[in-house]
Amino acid sequence: MRFVSVPFEVKPDLVRSEAPLRAGAPDALLLRQKRAEFSGPLGPDLIACESGIDEGLALLAAELGLAPDGLEALALQCREDLALLHDGVLRGIAFAFPSGFRPAANLGLDFAAVHAPVADGEALRAASAGITAAMKRGHFERGVWTLSSLGSLSQHPHYVRPQARSADELFFRTEFQVLKALGHGWTGFSVRVEMTPWTDLAARQQQELRQSLGSMSAASRTYKNLHEVAALLGV
Repeated sequence: MRFVSVPFEVKPDLVRSEAPLRAGAPDALLLRQKRAEFSGPLGPDLIACESGIDEGLALLAAELGLAPDGLEALALQCREDLALLHDGVLRGIAFAFPSGFRPAANLGLDFAAVHAPVADGEALRAASAGITAAMKRGHFERGVWTLSSLGSLSQHPHYVRPQARSADELFFRTEFQVLKALGHGWTGFSVRVEMTPWTDLAARQQQELRQSLGSMSAASRTYKNLHEVAALLGV
């Protein structure tokens, strides 16, 4: 999966996939981190489910190869965070590691509403009906990236990002997202998050990120909280 585009674009970017919703069980460290987030004070922000989703949960559990437990229990058995949609509307979510938003606040929203705040997202929102229809019958993946001075997997807005003094204090954050139709209008959504220190990136990757960030509009930089990062990288 290619995460970074040059120039940077906000566009419908789902591609056909054969990637599973669940790449495997979390290792001991990741499981501890997930449990700490779910059971901590931010828990109500991270886990939320509407009523009447038993059918979707059963279909999701079967797809994951797990016992039909609640969404939190399923997420704790996956490396990924999980969400469940019906007819394109978010009906359940268990995100231990969100990217700068409160997951539970999106419950009950459709694709267009969830992406309403996205800067330069006109094409994305215009395609929302087609994307919703595709999600109900297909299997897709997409990659999302950002740079952050906060090294934790969770970028929940409650967590304050420290002031980075140099690029060496930044982290490259990626999300590998998979959407798979489960039947009867249900769609499973999984997100696997990885954080890579800037100093671990190859020179070619660092240059690619500079070029993408340099081509990003001011509005997109504001939305992604990247103005200070851009200044650190000299773009």
